[in-house]
Amino acid sequence: MGPDFKKTLVLDSSYMPRSIISSTRAFVIVYKGNAEVVTSHDSYFKLVDEELKICKPSIIRIPKYVKSEKHKVPLTKANIFKRDGNTCVYCGAGKRKDLTIDHVVPKSKGGKDTWKNLVTACFKCNNKKASLSLEEFGALIPQPKRPHYLMLLRQVNHIYEEWKIYLSI
Repeated sequence: MGPDFKKTLVLDSSYMPRSIISSTRAFVIVYKGNAEVVTSHDSYFKLVDEELKICKPSIIRIPKYVKSEKHKVPLTKANIFKRDGNTCVYCGAGKRKDLTIDHVVPKSKGGKDTWKNLVTACFKCNNKKASLSLEEFGALIPQPKRPHYLMLLRQVNHIYEEWKIYLSI
């Protein structure tokens, strides 16, 4: 990841992480007076024929609280994989190309497409389970649930050291 592709962590007034944006967008927000820089990256924006250098923000803080209800994680296949760590909940096989989505309560038995009913499974386990219930299949798995939006923040390609105290890593 080169210096031109740096990201910025956005905190609210209580220092709770709210999003990750580009450093360019963060600079604009700070420049307009809508946020303050908490810490900067070691790289710069170069302006006016490289005579003026401005540090790229690493963390900014907006001066208002952001309600958490706006940050609900959407139910998507990619987000289910992230929640389950890209591993099969039944056998633990991970990072395989044959991962699928399984209904804990099969659709044929009234199972819905919800966070509590969808899990990551490898193709082999999904076929073996078929339309069986967990009791019939003989598997005990943790109760699936909607993940907190911070889970997605932790899934970015690179977590900078200065972000870790805010992300509880």
